[in-house]
Amino acid sequence: MKHRKTTKVATTKTSGTAQGEDGVMTDATSGAEESVSLMTRLSQADLSSAEKRLIETLFSLADYELATLTSAALAERAGASRATVDRLARRFGYAGQKEMRHALLRESRAMRAGVDEIVTPSPQIALDDGPVEIAYKVFNNASVRALKFAELLAQIDVLPRLVTAMHDARSIQLFGAGASAVVALDMHQRLVRLGLRISMAQDAHTQIAQAALMGEGDLAVAISFSGMTRTTVEAAATARSRGASVAAILARAQSPLGDIADLKVLTPPGVGLFGTDASMTRILQMMLNEVLFHCLAVKDVGLLENVRRIDAVLNSEKIGAGDFRRRPAGSDDRDRPEGHRET
Repeated sequence: MKHRKTTKVATTKTSGTAQGEDGVMTDATSGAEESVSLMTRLSQADLSSAEKRLIETLFSLADYELATLTSAALAERAGASRATVDRLARRFGYAGQKEMRHALLRESRAMRAGVDEIVTPSPQIALDDGPVEIAYKVFNNASVRALKFAELLAQIDVLPRLVTAMHDARSIQLFGAGASAVVALDMHQRLVRLGLRISMAQDAHTQIAQAALMGEGDLAVAISFSGMTRTTVEAAATARSRGASVAAILARAQSPLGDIADLKVLTPPGVGLFGTDASMTRILQMMLNEVLFHCLAVKDVGLLENVRRIDAVLNSEKIGAGDFRRRPAGSDDRDRPEGHRET
């Protein structure tokens, strides 16, 4: 009989709790191992598909959601039952999902503590904030979320798997619409310099047409904040139906695009700054493009050599300072095209 691998947790429980900031219990009422972070134990455990969805959802939650989300809301968002939520919490030594959420919240706060010491801690923009205060709050929000994104990538194996998939793919097609198309274009601009066979069509119908020509060995990378953009989902589904692998970069695990993808990179959400959460996510996704570029360059020295060759050609085409020397006063302009005069 095949036995499921289980994660070992301690059984000794601490007694007594204290209510801290935002109502979070500061003493864990569980026997969770203190030497290994909860994020690490959750990401390395052998889980069922429903439990994996729960973990992905938990990892994507902003701090304020970790502090307040109910068991029913968490189950609904992850597409799992409340019984699965409670069972997962008990499996890792917690009395319930609330205690497990608060443990994750403590880890998240500890992770960003270094940033909060040097920048304004609150990401909320007030109507009476001045330009400097707004700048600090926007950059603080981006910094905290970038650190959380890096931490999440360190806890799971999706990044090395995506790098390998891109490196080994016969060709790569990028899909995205609206603001996500900007991220896709940035990814294309960065990765094409590695010499990868990568393309990006800005027209949504052309993306679907390109997806129809994909096949086994190809990789589709679909980018969507919500994971629900119809044309992006359709392009990804078409590529998948032709035998191509699909990677999704999105902010919501439970979505039509997330259901299609073989690989999912989730960007952590944050408190919206007057509805700019999508903009912050787009910045993180562009930072991911830079991470992918360097990971691929380090993985294959041949790709790094392609970068050098392309840069050498592009640098040779740059305009020199002498190309725009001012003509002496009174020089004859009769040989120049009509309407052309230097200023």
